[in-house]
Amino acid sequence: MGPAATSCTPSRSATHRPQRCAAALYHPYEAYCVDIEANNGGDYLPALLEQVDPTVSWRIVHATRRKRARAAPVAQLYEQTRINHVGPARVFAELEEQMTTFVGMGGAEDSTDLLDSLVWALFLEHQTHVGQGDDQRLSGRR
Repeated sequence: MGPAATSCTPSRSATHRPQRCAAALYHPYEAYCVDIEANNGGDYLPALLEQVDPTVSWRIVHATRRKRARAAPVAQLYEQTRINHVGPARVFAELEEQMTTFVGMGGAEDSTDLLDSLVWALFLEHQTHVGQGDDQRLSGRR
């Protein structure tokens, strides 16, 4: 198990749980920052993260396109087998369930929080490296 195995497991007290998990992963993996989507009232989340660990760098991201449009270039990387999940299958079970059942039809679908986080992470990672080398996997797709 990874460094955040104990701090990211479900507990009775869900207060600040996502922020604690992000902070627990931030330091051992030497993350650049924690990305916080603020579209639906998430503007308060940086303050919660700072309460948990003021040393964690963060940035606000805003979705300007629908989830399905953001997911399309990432899905293409999976189709090209350029992304692999490494580790026990049980670790990825919920994420892979969301990945295989998401159709982008809006409100009728269950929450796709893990899928959305994955899409943001891969998209923003690409944005960080634009112009560095010849990685064109997501070029022209936003």
